[in-house]
Amino acid sequence: MDNNLQPVIVIVAFNRIHTLQRILNSLSVAVCPEGTKLIISIDSDGKNQAVVELADQYNWKSGEKEVIYHKENLGMRKHYNFCGDLSYKYGSVIMLEDDMVVSPYFYKFAQESLNYYHNSEDIAGISLYHLPYTEAAKLPFIPLTDDSDVHFTQVPCSLSMTYCANHWSNFRKWFDLSPDLTKINGLPMIVTKNWSKSSWKKYMYGYMVEKNKFFVYPQVSYSSNFNDMGTNMVSKTYWGQVSLQMVPKKIKFKSLQDSLNVYDAYSEILPDRLKRMNTELKDYDFEVDLYGQKESFSKEYVLTSKQCKKSIKGYERAMKPQELNIVYNIEGDEFLLAKKEDVIFSLKDIRNLILRRMKVEEFIKIFNFYYTTVYDTRILINILKLRSKKRIAKFFGR
Repeated sequence: MDNNLQPVIVIVAFNRIHTLQRILNSLSVAVCPEGTKLIISIDSDGKNQAVVELADQYNWKSGEKEVIYHKENLGMRKHYNFCGDLSYKYGSVIMLEDDMVVSPYFYKFAQESLNYYHNSEDIAGISLYHLPYTEAAKLPFIPLTDDSDVHFTQVPCSLSMTYCANHWSNFRKWFDLSPDLTKINGLPMIVTKNWSKSSWKKYMYGYMVEKNKFFVYPQVSYSSNFNDMGTNMVSKTYWGQVSLQMVPKKIKFKSLQDSLNVYDAYSEILPDRLKRMNTELKDYDFEVDLYGQKESFSKEYVLTSKQCKKSIKGYERAMKPQELNIVYNIEGDEFLLAKKEDVIFSLKDIRNLILRRMKVEEFIKIFNFYYTTVYDTRILINILKLRSKKRIAKFFGR
């Protein structure tokens, strides 16, 4: 489906001159069609004139450039909404945070994916970033591999994404009704309890859960994140770095309905997708909780890593992605299919579970499953000891 959309590129900037310079450098070597407009939207803090000067001086060779400097401080949420609203004028936008770099072929992916999903009512937006972790559990996330170049997750991306006007409009109408995120069933508690009050992303998260919409994600990333210190980052980290698509390729898309690669707001694969791959589960009405982060269940059964009083089936945590343990019926006791009333949630039982999980050997086993084994056991134990000492010292005020 070809709608010939040519999205405008919008950089969301604030007061970090080095990050803006870096993303502009990556844009300079990106492949963009002639006539592509670049907008650099800079929120005001009264001190970031150097950022404005850099934006003014940048030579954009692919088309028109516009620098928008907001006279008043919008804050993150209003600034994101302003940039998204530009889709009404231009038909579609690519929004890039300033602490990203882009693949040379990011525009190709954005344009082709917009053209393919333009009329898809179940899509909220399209990410250019391959999210390598879960928002709810903060553990590595590995999607299944199939015959397409995308997967679908009920988790939004705010780092680099693209929208057409109709997708954005649906979100904006919902947002303007001032929704109460605490009343949305199925939204991870970490989003409502721990995320910043200024967060724009948590509203997109709530919208997707309430309206049952999904983000399209690439299997190989077209942008990467530096996690530079800023409004939501208090220290420099590297967990946002991912491998980039560095050569042009023919991109294969798939509809959400046809894909096996569909995940919910906790980055858990949808139960009906598991049933397509393991017909032994077809008679069970269950939820998936392999990361063990869900606070409650609405189905009769649950497939979970939580401790259970009794279970119907059990699977090992060995194959990667972890869903393959269920697909291949790898027997074990790490993932359990049980009735929801048999899942342990009480404080007494949780205490026993914590004591069991605190065994160093078991912790290392779980750690080494989710993360590449970059530490030998001695180094990992020393890290645990060091962190324990710091926690104890903090507790006693030393």
